[in-house]
Amino acid sequence: MVFQNAVHKFFSDCENSIAKHKIYHVLFWLLYASLTASVIRIGNSWFDSFQRQLPIVATHALAVYVNLYILLPKLLLVRNYFTYIISVLLLVAGATFPLAILTHRLVAKEVIQDEVWSSFFLFLIAVGLFFSLILSMTLKFLKDWYEDQQSKRELKQVQLQTELMYLKSQINPHFLFNSLNNLYALTLMKSDLAPQIVLRLSDILRYVLYESSEGKVDIQKEIQHLGDFIMLEKLRLGDRVSVELDLAEPQSDMKIEPMLYLTLVENAFKHGAQTDLGAGWVKIKGQSTADGYALFVENSIPPKSTKETAGGIGLANLRKRLDLIYQGKYQLDITQDEAHYSVSLILTLSHAS
Repeated sequence: MVFQNAVHKFFSDCENSIAKHKIYHVLFWLLYASLTASVIRIGNSWFDSFQRQLPIVATHALAVYVNLYILLPKLLLVRNYFTYIISVLLLVAGATFPLAILTHRLVAKEVIQDEVWSSFFLFLIAVGLFFSLILSMTLKFLKDWYEDQQSKRELKQVQLQTELMYLKSQINPHFLFNSLNNLYALTLMKSDLAPQIVLRLSDILRYVLYESSEGKVDIQKEIQHLGDFIMLEKLRLGDRVSVELDLAEPQSDMKIEPMLYLTLVENAFKHGAQTDLGAGWVKIKGQSTADGYALFVENSIPPKSTKETAGGIGLANLRKRLDLIYQGKYQLDITQDEAHYSVSLILTLSHAS
């Protein structure tokens, strides 16, 4: 009864472990038998030699699976080294004798005349069995290591995506609030351009809330919406800020993480229009590079606000997103004095596939 339970547990463990890759295991052992039959040609043909190898290979496979799915996880991986070594020696000893009989009757009988129980013959069988165990353990450890690395990469990717979604969730309400302020200011102006402006604002909001959530976007679309946002800010602020704008056309086959440049432009208008010493100013220049795009933003800042300008959630958010997405592929430079603030962001972008 104990033996039956042990056998049942063994086959259950093996079935659970290899069910997903059953076909690969079968193909591996068939290949193993084929190679052995090609090296040791016994009988009238290769197929005859292959048939003789099958019972021997099956015995090797049984010993290998006992080691991989019972001894290895229950002893070696829990650091019960002494018991594992003893168990492997017993497994090899227990499998050597039936393998010796099978090998002698099916293969070696036509090649050598030694008795099946000769020490040298048994030694060769044991060495071959040890080789199968070591080879299978090496392949398993390599497979487990690869799957572990793959799992870590996938987990890291999930963590990065989660953090990016969180950072984006901080941007969208802030942008929506500013856009509603813009809309309110435009309605007060009662401008004939108001319907067109409201429609453009609707396009920007659609881009921010929906299109930008789908991952990287075409660089042209990002620069286009950046220009639309700058136009709306100019209309809203009027004479409170002087704007110099020069956005070069980007390359057509590049992708960018959305709303990176927008943070810099928002910050420029926020502080550039707050000066109490007359009209503020904002200068924005976009330049296409060989492998990406560069944005240079300068703005005036009011007195006694340099500390506030240098920090803020927006810039910290931007740095985190850049570190997550463009680590080693961006250059963010910031300079500031009592009345002037400038920032440049140069990105190396990926080409559309």
